[in-house]
Amino acid sequence: MTTPIIFITGHGDVPMSVQAMKAGAIEFLTKAFKDDVLLDGIRGAMERSRAALRQESAMHRLRDCHASLTPRERDVMALVVSGC
Repeated sequence: MTTPIIFITGHGDVPMSVQAMKAGAIEFLTKAFKDDVLLDGIRGAMERSRAALRQESAMHRLRDCHASLTPRERDVMALVVSGC
C-alpha cells in the first residue's frame, strides 16, 4: 500500500500538476488555499487509505483461503470459475 500524497506548492502549473498526479498525488494544491480545502484533501486521503487497507485485508483473506485448498479443490475451483 502506498501513502496518500497531497502536493502543495506556491508556484504550480498544469504540467507540474499532471506530473504530480501521474506520480500518485491524490491532491494538488497551490498556495494560498483555504483551510477547508486542505482538510477535505486530508479527509479524502484518509478514506482512500482506509479503503485500500480494507481491500488489502480482503485479498489477504482470499489468498489464505486459496492456499488452504487441496490441489484437487483448486482444480475444481478453476473449473467452477471458468463456468464448467
